[in-house]
Amino acid sequence: MSFSDLAALTIHDVKNQLAQLASDAEQRGDGHSLCISLNASEALTRLLCYYRSEEKILAVNIEPESPEEMISDLLRVLKKNCAQRPQIQIKTTLELAPAVWFYDKVLIQMILNNALQNALRYAASTVNLNVIEQDHQLEIRIQDDGEGYPQATLEEADHLAPISAEGTGLGLRLARRVVEQHIHQGRSGRIVLSNHTGAQFSLFLP
Repeated sequence: MSFSDLAALTIHDVKNQLAQLASDAEQRGDGHSLCISLNASEALTRLLCYYRSEEKILAVNIEPESPEEMISDLLRVLKKNCAQRPQIQIKTTLELAPAVWFYDKVLIQMILNNALQNALRYAASTVNLNVIEQDHQLEIRIQDDGEGYPQATLEEADHLAPISAEGTGLGLRLARRVVEQHIHQGRSGRIVLSNHTGAQFSLFLP
């Protein structure tokens, strides 16, 4: 067994142990330990998905989904998983969202959860989450009112630099790989980072 295969199995085992710790913490009413366990488990899930993408074995299951329902699920999970800085207001705009779109809900929701937590970490007071359909694409935009992305991140051609000194850039790397596997009529998904009165993370799905 190769080191990478052994590492993947170990990550999976540790994820299961963290899930048990989270369950125990929830039963005890220990919110702090629950948050730590859930956040660690999410980080390992991203790492395991990235490994699978490296090995070309990441399964992308594209199905008809409701973007509005996905955002509702996302916000519910975020609250359960102890979103950082709960005093930050999240404003959603869903009026222009299509009723149905085709994508892998599990993977896309994981990407958005990571992006939303980053926005909450750096926002001054508000995070805007908008879902619209335009130019035959679904755009999900997460924008905070913080200081914006570092210029080095925006200038990086492949957006592989960490978003902050505290970050590894893993979430962004994984996001790009996942959306690029969403292909329709010759167009693939993409991630765009920009600064507009704060950091703006835009996910496009054809």
